[in-house]
Amino acid sequence: MSNYFDFISQELLGKLRQVKVYIKKHNPTIGLLTEEILRDFLRKHLPKVVSVEQGFIIGNNNEMSRQCDIIIYDSQAYAPFYRINDVVVVPAESVLAVIEVKTSITKKIFHDAINYFFELRNFGSARTYLFIFNSLNIRKIGDFLNSYKHPGDYHEFDWDTFQWLPDEITGVNSSFHLKKDMVIDDRDMMGYTSIYYEGLDGDEISALENFFLSIYGVVENHIKTNYFRSENMKKREDYNKRKLHSILAIPLFHM
Repeated sequence: MSNYFDFISQELLGKLRQVKVYIKKHNPTIGLLTEEILRDFLRKHLPKVVSVEQGFIIGNNNEMSRQCDIIIYDSQAYAPFYRINDVVVVPAESVLAVIEVKTSITKKIFHDAINYFFELRNFGSARTYLFIFNSLNIRKIGDFLNSYKHPGDYHEFDWDTFQWLPDEITGVNSSFHLKKDMVIDDRDMMGYTSIYYEGLDGDEISALENFFLSIYGVVENHIKTNYFRSENMKKREDYNKRKLHSILAIPLFHM
């Protein structure tokens, strides 16, 4: 069944590449198209318990989030408070994942994204993703993380401020899929790791496959906890028989 993951990753990559072919110089349009491609892909391939929309999240104190590019929420149990076309306002307790989409990345854009995810911590415990369409390499992403200016006198991430960061960061061209993790170095540290598998036709496929499997896993865990409550529910990633090829890491702070 690993061919399944090849096919769906190639499908997503092909649609993203078409944007580069036809829209070359208008970043706002590229950004809107990338968001819509990702939303449409996830609507097609995720279980129907969830809906994939853009919009806003309402917190427990009726405060409203900034606009979210992609919200994945349980539409089986929760109806939106408001909807116009595909823009919704949904309660925080319904939201499983939030994806922020960037056309390209600079230090300022990346730091603004950190601030955005910090604000989202007031709106529940959804898993957070940063998706970068034209990314820089992992080394530059590490530089952006380490150059972030924290409030006050302390200028490095720790256990508390680590929670500000997106749980996962996906880059396409340069390509990677980073997840918060323990980094084994001379001393144990916390940071991000990116896994690559053998037998893939490029890092883009590996990144997109990991991106999809991660989001699918979030939905599966929600279904298992709230609907089926079965220990025998087979996970989608169980069908993936890839062999590990390599791991890259960004260490951020000592444990």
